[in-house]
Amino acid sequence: MSPTRRALRTGVAAAAAAITMTATVVAPAAAATWPNDTFDLCATNCGVGGTWGGVVWGNRTAELQGTMYDSGGVGTTVYFEAYAGSVKIDGTTRSTPADSASPFHFTIGDPDLVGGFDRLKIQVCQTNSGPYWCSRPVNADRDGVAEHLSSN
Repeated sequence: MSPTRRALRTGVAAAAAAITMTATVVAPAAAATWPNDTFDLCATNCGVGGTWGGVVWGNRTAELQGTMYDSGGVGTTVYFEAYAGSVKIDGTTRSTPADSASPFHFTIGDPDLVGGFDRLKIQVCQTNSGPYWCSRPVNADRDGVAEHLSSN
């Protein structure tokens, strides 16, 4: 093999190695994924009101969707609170009027918070002029375990 062809092949191999190393350093890491959680909660008993649905965990937020219902004649409210450790990051409620059912679908959390949140507290209450007849609160955790949370 001539010195020119050897130099060319060596140069191409070195360039390929440099590109591979650069691509390895610059390529973004795969985003972590967590299994989804589900919930099924009743306010005191399932005959008067409750909610069921799921939590799809993201990196900094979570998507919640489900249905809430009221058959007790006073209305039902579901409370959702997002925590990073013991610090409350976000919170919202969803309500349905007396003797009806309503779907919900929304995102909770702070998309600008590095690390996001790791715990979602959910509680359902019958409402009239304030919360009463509430389920015990349950906590969905952003971890490696798919959970089904129930107040039953």
